[in-house]
Amino acid sequence: MRKKINIILCVLLVISMFTGIAASAQQPISVVFDGRTLQFDVPPATIDGRTMVPMRVIFEALGAEINWNDRTRTITATRDNLTIVATIGSRTMTVNGVRTEMDVAPTVIDGRTLVPVRFVSEAFGTEVEWDANTRIVSIFVGLIDDDNITMNTSNAKFVDR
Repeated sequence: MRKKINIILCVLLVISMFTGIAASAQQPISVVFDGRTLQFDVPPATIDGRTMVPMRVIFEALGAEINWNDRTRTITATRDNLTIVATIGSRTMTVNGVRTEMDVAPTVIDGRTLVPVRFVSEAFGTEVEWDANTRIVSIFVGLIDDDNITMNTSNAKFVDR
């Protein structure tokens, strides 16, 4: 009986080793904004099943101006007549003063504030797609925003794909 238990434990150990290797070999998350890959100094991360990205790069790609209040740890992003306010550690975000709950709160990793990419991108009226096989988040804005003004993405950091 003891020999059978040892064999089962060995088999389970080998299986868990291969599972761990496969999980650690997972490719990094990429974010493609209207066909161009965004570059981040802190890589996107998955937290509670949500893809989180550094706020400055995503908000600048969306054409928003960013204000950071260090005392309150609050992010304010503004573009045209849209204002988004979020606070580190709080799942409540306001969009033009309307309180909305996110699945996961903004957080700080390696000195950078990460926000849920789908939630903030869709708040700016974009379409967001996730490809689990390639681990690519695709954000589609188009050339014209809601006010028929060409979007400014000049401050965003891109790399050719």
